[in-house]
Amino acid sequence: MVFFPGELSMELLLVPSEEPSGSGTQKLMCSGWGFNPKIKWLSESEQRSAADNEIRMGEDGHVTLTSHITVTQQEWNEGKVFICEVDDKDLQKTVRKSTSLCTGSV
Repeated sequence: MVFFPGELSMELLLVPSEEPSGSGTQKLMCSGWGFNPKIKWLSESEQRSAADNEIRMGEDGHVTLTSHITVTQQEWNEGKVFICEVDDKDLQKTVRKSTSLCTGSV
């Protein structure tokens, strides 16, 4: 991903499962790039807790924050929409992306 100074960027991905189909869960990954990015997960207007977060600092001072959530196969199959929102107070910007089984992509 290319990062431009003063811009907030993000990426939302469905992580391929290492378990057999129908294993019971789906994993989503969201990455945000900025100076002080914060990630919030939402589904059906309710905030979801991240399974884990990883923070990395670039040589240029930009921060990459990566967050994962695990959702049940039932929620995924029902077509629930999952939203990743990345907010950076230093840049005064917020970006969001969503995904679901119905969209087939992020």
